[in-house]
Amino acid sequence: MKKPASLRAALVAALPDLARDPERLLVFIDAGSLQSTYAPGLSFETTYTLNLIVTDFAGDPLVVWLAILIWLRVNQLELLDNVDKRQTGVQFEADIIDHDKVDLSIKLQLSERVIVRDLGNGKLDITIADEPQPEAHLVAAHWSIYLRDQLLTEWDVPPA
Repeated sequence: MKKPASLRAALVAALPDLARDPERLLVFIDAGSLQSTYAPGLSFETTYTLNLIVTDFAGDPLVVWLAILIWLRVNQLELLDNVDKRQTGVQFEADIIDHDKVDLSIKLQLSERVIVRDLGNGKLDITIADEPQPEAHLVAAHWSIYLRDQLLTEWDVPPA
């Protein structure tokens, strides 16, 4: 699975707190399932809940939400585009520790298509398929996030 590492890299790039201490971002995969058919070929899809836990976060959680939404536009667009998946595809909980810090738990419903090609002679090639990309959408290579006139963070988006 490549999406957990991709999202981790995106959040570490977007959030200075996590860039300084990436161990405060915990990543778990829950409720995974595998879908395949008896059709010719061995390709399949995995679906799972990606559970991100950000501990002792001192920034504004709005920046975390925005970084995730930007990542979703490239890596799991259906969570934004499909009305049914939009309702439950991204969920969160927050534990307010004190006036300056919060623990965040974020759950994302993700999927990854795995393409298996038969190379012959008993050899199989496994590739995790990239997400289909819409034409020209709001996906910039560099982001700067402001709240009013104050720069909250800026980052370069890692390639998908």
